[in-house]
Amino acid sequence: MSVTFEDLWFPPDRPVASPVGTRLFCVPHGGADGSVFRPWQSVLGPAIEVVPVQLPGRGVRMAEPAETSVVRLAERLAGPVADRAAGLPYVLLGHSMGALVAYELGLALQDGPCPPTAVVVSGTVPPHVPRGTAAMHLLPDEEFRSRLGALGGIPPELLAEEEWLDLFLPLLRADFEAAETYRTDRTLSGGVRLVALGGADDPAAPPAEVERWRELGTDVTVRVFPGDHFFPFSSSDRVLGLVSALCRPR
Repeated sequence: MSVTFEDLWFPPDRPVASPVGTRLFCVPHGGADGSVFRPWQSVLGPAIEVVPVQLPGRGVRMAEPAETSVVRLAERLAGPVADRAAGLPYVLLGHSMGALVAYELGLALQDGPCPPTAVVVSGTVPPHVPRGTAAMHLLPDEEFRSRLGALGGIPPELLAEEEWLDLFLPLLRADFEAAETYRTDRTLSGGVRLVALGGADDPAAPPAEVERWRELGTDVTVRVFPGDHFFPFSSSDRVLGLVSALCRPR
């Protein structure tokens, strides 16, 4: 069976029972592939179709070079997302680096014929706020590995495995470069809701900095959940309760 262009960005899974009311496009964090969002479908139910986004350099796209620019990723994704939405209401959601891609996608699509109803940004400092720490993608391997361990999400045994590091460190560096070099103070229009989510104990995106997403939209909600940088997965019931409500017509 041939692989279509759309399948590269949105690898097919079991079809969702119709009728679908809203599509939820989910952009993963640095180093991850879209499959991290697959379990959300059974929680959200058939009225909301979870559409994980597969970025270059991972999963079925492992042979492709990873992008190092959020803007280029959004430019490449805008057309496929609009086509995959197929006229239905849709929400863009991303976590960490993926949140910045989702936000830039929202900017790219907000003035088109099929804008998103909302953009959900999770676990990241807004792109107009200066970062208070050194850029991770420029650190030497040992320090880069240490900072990855402090964020959590990667088992320590993997960070100690040289073969795994040889394979995945270039991808992780590319993803961090994309996130750390992305800057914009453009705002979402009043027709697109902006929802910013933070973890109470997230060292990468402290709640005080997540609050500053309020400066980038006219219809902005900020919520803080228990947990560290990976709170959307450790506090998924609470997060998905909010997402489910967001996907319902206002």
